[in-house]
Amino acid sequence: MSTLQQSIQPGWNIVGHEHAIDLLRRTLAVQQVRHAYLFTGPDHIGKALLVHRFAQTLLCTGGPDPQVAPEAPCNACLSCRKVLHGNHPDLHVIARPPDKQFIVIEQIRSLQSDSARKTMEGRRNVFIIQGAHEMNLQAANCLLKTLEEPEPDVVLLLTAPDAGLLLPTILSRVQQISLHLLTAAQIEAALEKTWSVDTGEAALIAALAAGRMGWAVQAVEDEDLLIERRTQLETLAALPRVGNVQRFEIAQRLSADPEKTRAILELWLLWWRDMVLAAHLCLDLTVNVDMRHVLEQQAATVGMRESERMVHAILDTMEALDQNVNTRAALEVLMLDVPKINAM
Repeated sequence: MSTLQQSIQPGWNIVGHEHAIDLLRRTLAVQQVRHAYLFTGPDHIGKALLVHRFAQTLLCTGGPDPQVAPEAPCNACLSCRKVLHGNHPDLHVIARPPDKQFIVIEQIRSLQSDSARKTMEGRRNVFIIQGAHEMNLQAANCLLKTLEEPEPDVVLLLTAPDAGLLLPTILSRVQQISLHLLTAAQIEAALEKTWSVDTGEAALIAALAAGRMGWAVQAVEDEDLLIERRTQLETLAALPRVGNVQRFEIAQRLSADPEKTRAILELWLLWWRDMVLAAHLCLDLTVNVDMRHVLEQQAATVGMRESERMVHAILDTMEALDQNVNTRAALEVLMLDVPKINAM
């Protein structure tokens, strides 16, 4: 069962993000819903779930007055059930197509056409733009027209990792809502209570999640995720001791699946962040708790400066990929940046 469909109890049913939910509830209570919102925060933190819950609430007819959106979704009315099952005719989701590098202008023009039509069932037409930072310039400029001259019954809900990835002209026309990382205790408690995860496993996943509830849920629902993570980290830990030929072979293998590349780089970024902490003798603050012995040994050899340099190198690589640099070339450059340790 998906995260979006998991709970049928009335309410938002979201772990954490109380400040954002409270802001939205107060907006709904006084019926002053803005025409556009931007939800920002790291990947897998829960942006998609919160946005869908908000959209569901905007379309919910289970409140005291069916003509007015309640402060929280009832999760029981026909409208709520349609949103949960992904077939509400007044909820539209726009995202980057799998076969394209960007959200393109044709998708935004389709949004504009749909927004000009009357609602099919609900009181509003709600449009979710997932990963709004993935719009190309033409699509982003096209969206501005809708933001500048919104239809009265249209609500746009955008998500992005960081507001700085969007045009300033877009930012000036949306209400920004920032989401923050959860604590390990919040994630652990949610895994035990809602997903019935054993205490030991919940504690490990909560630590590895690094504040990202969405990642934790994926780890519970996909048994291969933790196995894949371990394999990738073992490969990473071995990199300083291998030559350039092997490094380029690894770069070639990783570049074969561009969709997975960013997730792997995020994993590597956490690893080298942990290396910096280990070099500072702050091992208790590291995320990869099950590999602290490797971190401790390698940090003692690599050192603090090289570890910090690698953090910046990975960030530069991620930025290069966002700018459509060739994936294999970017990874090969990164491989050359990895410090070398002489094999014993």
